[in-house]
Parts: sequence; C-alpha cells; structure tokens
Amino acid sequence: MGSDDLFHKRKARKAESLRRKKARRASYDTVLIVCEGEKTEPQYFRELRDDLRLSSANIVITGDTGGSSPMKVVNYGFAHYEEYDRTFCVFDKDRHTEYRAALDKVRSKRQRRGHRLDAITSVPCFEFWLLLHFRKTTKNFDTGHGSVCEQVIAELKRYLPGYAKGEKGVYRHTRKHLDQAIKHAREVARHCEASGSDHPSTRVHELVVYLRQLKDF
Repeated sequence: MGSDDLFHKRKARKAESLRRKKARRASYDTVLIVCEGEKTEPQYFRELRDDLRLSSANIVITGDTGGSSPMKVVNYGFAHYEEYDRTFCVFDKDRHTEYRAALDKVRSKRQRRGHRLDAITSVPCFEFWLLLHFRKTTKNFDTGHGSVCEQVIAELKRYLPGYAKGEKGVYRHTRKHLDQAIKHAREVARHCEASGSDHPSTRVHELVVYLRQLKDF
C-alpha cells in the first residue's frame, strides 16, 4: 500500500513538473538541438540562445548522446524528435566512417507527421563554421595525415589564439562577426554546389538564422 502511494505521488509530481514546463514555454517553436560534442557545440548554442533571449524551455540543447559519432547523434534525435516541433542533429564529417549513413538516415525520414528533423553538418568540423567568422575559404584541409579538424583549428588559431575545444565564451568572442560568417557560409555552399564537393562546408548558419528568426514567426 505504501509503495503504491509513493508511486502515485511521484507520478503526480512528474505531471505537475511537466505542466509547469509547458506553461513556461513561449509561443514559438519547441526545438531540440542534439550535438556530437559534449562541450564545444552545446556551449556555443547555449550562449547563442541566451544572447537571443530565447526560452530554455523552448530551445533544448544536449551533447549527452552516449557517444561522439554522427549515428549516435542521429539516433538520439530519432528517439526524441516527436517531442519537439523541430529537431536539429549537429555533427561533423571529419573522418567518421558512418557519416554518410547518418546523413542518409536523416534524409530518409526528414518529415513525419508534421515533425521536422534536420542534419546540421560541418565538413570537416564545427571549427570551420568558426573560421568563417574571420575569412571565407574553400581550402581542402584534408592533407591525408592526422586529424582534418586539427588543420582547421590551426587556421582558426590565427584569429582566436587561445582557442581550445570545450572552451567557454567562443560565441561571445565571435558574435560581432556572425553576419559575416553567415554570408561566407552561403558563398561556400554555392561553391560546393558548383564544384560537386562538400569539402569544406557547413550548414550551421541555417540553424543560426532559424534561431534568430524564431521570435518573428
């Protein structure tokens, strides 16, 4: 009898907590942003969300996917996307062998029952998006040796000397160049379309633009 009472009390508390969370939500979309990294990308998007004064009840950001592979990110997105109006899976190509499979999985079920699931990719890595804040480049960073991402980070450090993965404040340090980064990312995307190559490229600007416009919907 006592255990039944405890169960019902816990269930009631959970329901009340959910009601309060829904009450705090603003009128715009509820969004889940699932990141491959546990620190760099989630911190960047949290800082962006706070700067835009978007509700944390509407914009949920996580890097806790149980692994750092593209497929882990996509599987987490698939497990939770029906709880949100939009879900964005943020992951890198780098040298991940399952990158294409993860991308194909998103494309195969990109729209279902009014819910949207999108892949926000960076080739070779998220740091390419950061680099575009300072200059446009279509350089091939894959030298065939070592991490492709390290090649991008080496370039980025010319503009952010103290940059390190997981560092806080990256958005704050690049914020004033955000419009330039969006412009550069779009130009690089057109170059990729013309050349038939995705290296280098990023779709992070699409997510950034969407978040910036949310309150206007």
